[in-house]
Amino acid sequence: MRVFNVNKAVGLASSGVEYAQLYRRELFAEIPWVEDYYVFTDYMGTHISYFSDRIGIPRHQVLWIYNLVSGRPTLPSTVLLADYIATIAQPLIDRQTFRHHTDIVLADPAVRLRIRTLSGGIVDRVETLVGEQLVRMEHYDETLHNVEHFEGGALARRVFYTPDGRIAAEQFYRDGEISRTVITPASPLYRTPTRPGRSRPSSFTGDVILEGRSAFFRFVFEGLFDREDDIVIVDRALDVIDSIYPMIGPRRLFSIVHAEHFDLKQIEDGVLLWNNHYENVFSHPDLVDVFVVSTHRQEEVLRQQLASRLPADGFRVARIPVGFVDVRETPPTYDPVALVTASRLADEKHLDLLIRAVAEARSRVPGLRLDIYGEGDREPLLAAIEETGTRDCVRLMGHQKLEGVLGTYALYLSASTSEGFGLSLLEAIAECLPIVGFDVDYGNREMVEPGVNGLLVPHTSEEADVRALADAVVEVLTSGSLDALRERSLRRAQAYTSAHVRELWEQLLGEDERC
Repeated sequence: MRVFNVNKAVGLASSGVEYAQLYRRELFAEIPWVEDYYVFTDYMGTHISYFSDRIGIPRHQVLWIYNLVSGRPTLPSTVLLADYIATIAQPLIDRQTFRHHTDIVLADPAVRLRIRTLSGGIVDRVETLVGEQLVRMEHYDETLHNVEHFEGGALARRVFYTPDGRIAAEQFYRDGEISRTVITPASPLYRTPTRPGRSRPSSFTGDVILEGRSAFFRFVFEGLFDREDDIVIVDRALDVIDSIYPMIGPRRLFSIVHAEHFDLKQIEDGVLLWNNHYENVFSHPDLVDVFVVSTHRQEEVLRQQLASRLPADGFRVARIPVGFVDVRETPPTYDPVALVTASRLADEKHLDLLIRAVAEARSRVPGLRLDIYGEGDREPLLAAIEETGTRDCVRLMGHQKLEGVLGTYALYLSASTSEGFGLSLLEAIAECLPIVGFDVDYGNREMVEPGVNGLLVPHTSEEADVRALADAVVEVLTSGSLDALRERSLRRAQAYTSAHVRELWEQLLGEDERC
C-alpha cells in the first residue's frame, strides 16, 4: 500500500507540521505493508533536499512536484564553484568573494553574475543582474535544474530541465501566481497514465497546456496517485486540496487537523467560521474519508460542530496523536532553577512573554534562567532581552536535537495560545518536565493536568499573562513538589508510546472499506 503525505513546503525553521510528518514516517517504517512518500508542492529556490535532509526525511521518500515534472530524483547540488566559473564563456573582468556568494563582472560591466554558494563551495543558484536589477536565476542539483526569468523585477517564467538538459516544462506567472504551465514530451509525466487503465492516446502529440495552479497540481497528482488502493494524507490543505478532489476516485483521503480549526473570534449570528486552512475540507466533508485530530478535546469539539450541520454518517473523525515518545525509566538529574522552551521563533509563540515573565520571577527565584531552542526571527526576542535586562539569564540556543537535553531542566514554559497538539509539550513530559502554560485548547489541556504535572493559567491580557506565568513559575519551583510533578509528567507520557500510536495508524490504514 502506498501512502502519500501531501504538504506545501519544508524549510530551515520547520513547523510542527513537518515534525508531525517525521514522526509519522518513523511509525510507517515499522509497518511492513506501507510504502510512504512525502509530497511537497511549493516552489523552493534552494533545492528541497537541503531542507528535507535537515529534518531527516530520506531522499527517496521526498517527492517534490517540480522534480516529478522534470524526472529528477531528490538530490542536492554537487556543482562546485570553480567548475561553474570554468564554464563561463565570456571574459571575466572582476571577481569578488564574500562569505556566501561570489560576484563576477563580465565583459559588459553592467552585467554581473552573483553565484550563491552553500558550505563546501557548492553552487546553490546563480543570479544574473543588469545594473542592480535581477533578470535571471539558475538553480542546480547535479545539473541545471531550472531557470527563473524576471521582467521588471517580477517573476515572469520558470523553465525546468530533465537531467540530460531537455526542457520538461515551462511555467508562466502573473502577480506571483501560476498562470499557465506547458508540459513537453520530455517530461516523464507526459506519458504517465491519467487514470488507472487509461493512458494518453498514442496519437497525442504536442505540448500539454495547463491553465492556472489547480490544473497543474491536478496533472501532477494524476500521474502520481495512479493506483486505486493509494491513500492520500493531506497535511496542509490550503491551495492543494481543490486539485486532489477531482481525481481522488476510489482512493482514500485523510485530512490532518494540526491547529485550531475554527475562528474563535469570528462567530457571526451563530454561524461558525472555519480556519481558512481547513475551510475547504470542512465544506466538502463527503469527499474526505477521515479527519484526523490529535487530542480528545479537538475530537469532541469537531464531532459536535460537524454533527450540527451533517448527518451522523456524513463524516468521520479519528484521534491519532501526531507524535510519540520513548519514555524514560527514571527521572534525570536536573538544574532546579533552569527553565526551557522550544519552538519556532515566531510571533504566534509569544516568546517575548516568557522573557518578561522570567524577568519578573527572578527576584523571587535567585539564579532563575531560561533557554529558548528554535530558529526563526530572533530580533524581537533580542529586543525583549535587552528591554528586560535579562542577557545574563535568557539564551537563544538555536535549533538542536533535544532528546536527553530537556530533562536536565526543571520546568518547561509555553506561551503559545494555539497548539493543536504540541509536540514540544509531549517531548517535555517524556523527559519528566512539568509544564507551565496557558489554559487553552488543545495541546496544553491534553498534556497538563493542573496541580498534577504542571499549572495552566488564564489567558487574558498581555500584562496579566506575564504576571500569571511568573507567579506559576515561582509556585512550581518553590512549592517543594517539583520532584512529584516530574514523576507524574513521566507517567502521563506513557500514553503516547510509539507502539500505541503505530497501532492506531495500522488500524486506520488497514481498513478495507471507505467510511
